[in-house]
Amino acid sequence: MIETITISSKGQIVIPERIRDELNIKEGTKLVLLEKDNSIILEREEDFLKKLNNLELEKLGWLALSEKSMKKIWDNKKDNEVWSKYL
Repeated sequence: MIETITISSKGQIVIPERIRDELNIKEGTKLVLLEKDNSIILEREEDFLKKLNNLELEKLGWLALSEKSMKKIWDNKKDNEVWSKYL
């Protein structure tokens, strides 16, 4: 959907009724405003938090995988001896 809206003198916007109805946005619905690449994105707070949680879990998974694969490189006696001089 594409809609044109106008910003009030107080910086307020109105989400058109057609869009509110389609997205089930009612009074009291919390939205998160994101600024990205000179654009504004509005997203339901609960959807944003779910994505954030999933992203954090995904990052943790990748971190664990990388740590496991890099363990042989990181954990070696020679490097530990060299680094111990600087730590």
